[in-house]
Amino acid sequence: MPYVSSDMSTAMLTGIKALFLKFLGEMAGKDSEWQKIATIMPSDSDKEEYNWLGATPPMNEWKDERQLHGLRPYSYTLTNQDWEATLEIARNAFHDNKLGHIPKRVESLAASYYKRVIEEIFSKLDYGETGTAYDATAFFSDSRTIGDSGTIDNLVEGAYSGSTTEARAGLLVAVGNMMNFKDDWGKPLGLKPDTIVCAPALYMMLKEAFWVPAVAQSVRPEAEFVKDIIASPWIDADTTDWYVLCTTEPVKPILFQDRQKPEVTALDKPDSTEVFMRKMLMYGVDARFTVGYGDPRTAVKIKDA
Repeated sequence: MPYVSSDMSTAMLTGIKALFLKFLGEMAGKDSEWQKIATIMPSDSDKEEYNWLGATPPMNEWKDERQLHGLRPYSYTLTNQDWEATLEIARNAFHDNKLGHIPKRVESLAASYYKRVIEEIFSKLDYGETGTAYDATAFFSDSRTIGDSGTIDNLVEGAYSGSTTEARAGLLVAVGNMMNFKDDWGKPLGLKPDTIVCAPALYMMLKEAFWVPAVAQSVRPEAEFVKDIIASPWIDADTTDWYVLCTTEPVKPILFQDRQKPEVTALDKPDSTEVFMRKMLMYGVDARFTVGYGDPRTAVKIKDA
């Protein structure tokens, strides 16, 4: 009689899939900060082209005929990537009835997926001075122009990270820049910052700068522009830099292109090569997605200098 029958392996796979979906759902609500700064874009192909970014025309009075607006001559393509995580379970664990560790290991698989998503999204901010947006310009730049927008300066440099006073001065510059950004036709976008992203080392200082009352029973005026402060360990290229974002627009600073949600597959049949040669059952999770940049006008980088 084999250690693992086909029925046993089928039942095991069914149980692992159910556990994985359960843990994945639980973590979706727990680790949701990335959804605040990223627009989720469904994908049904190996890659998607975003030639419409920044191209929404303004509403005009209809006088005689419609005013036609074509797409800007930009081509921004995101190619989906394959991701995987694989779990091995010894065949003897079945034989010896020692499977109590399985739920925790499956939970770790679900956590692994979200950790990778979070890393990819926040790292995009971290490397935004070299990563290019849809207009073929670095996402954070002080000399960008899109159509008739005029100069879009979303890279602010200065002594803005050494103290609460400096941080407030940096936010003042970022807010002023963002609220004056114009669309492709030269019309004000009306953007208003609401979120800060920073390295963990800056979190408490920024929290004190914007949220701690200056006087009893009052709040700082800057709090109007800081509804949330997100500390991410993936902001690590320079831990003195931080980011001021507007997360209320349809297109947020980051794009999360979702091609295939994570799913569980297995190599666990009694006659499979791994079971026969190594006495190991293999359960894998794979997904397809990629991460890119949204509208650069929804983000300002505070670069400490």
